[in-house]
Amino acid sequence: MDMFVDEEESTYEPGGLQMMKPRIRRGLICIVMGMTLAGCSGNKENEMQMHAAANSSMSPIKVELSWTPEEVTGGTAVSFKAVVTQDGEPVDDAREVMFEVNEAADKTKKVEIKGESAGEGAYVGEHTFAEAGEFSVTSHVTARTQHSMPSKKLVVAP
Repeated sequence: MDMFVDEEESTYEPGGLQMMKPRIRRGLICIVMGMTLAGCSGNKENEMQMHAAANSSMSPIKVELSWTPEEVTGGTAVSFKAVVTQDGEPVDDAREVMFEVNEAADKTKKVEIKGESAGEGAYVGEHTFAEAGEFSVTSHVTARTQHSMPSKKLVVAP
């Protein structure tokens, strides 16, 4: 039995890409170009984070927590301060600084105060205590892929 193949109906064309139908050839070229461009574009945010992580030191950040006035009475405004350093140098690029004040007698009563940069690695926040009591003050500092949260006891006199 002889097999007869009509040349016009055949999907095989010798010569590869040069002999391919123009519409299919253009489609393939567009796909290849699109994939090439997609591969070349990068995620700038991810790239910046990688550079920041590579440039940051592996030594831990240090946070020194304090407040003024040192002796606090009820109804007095208190200025909290967290000085952040790394390798003895001030850290002015902290992502988050927050002061958490918990009442010692009732841990469910807490106040969160956002720390604002004051320069030279210092971050400050203010709060007024309405009444006397014992409190725990914790500064939450997130900087250079690290988190530090030193705490101190604060006594508010009547």
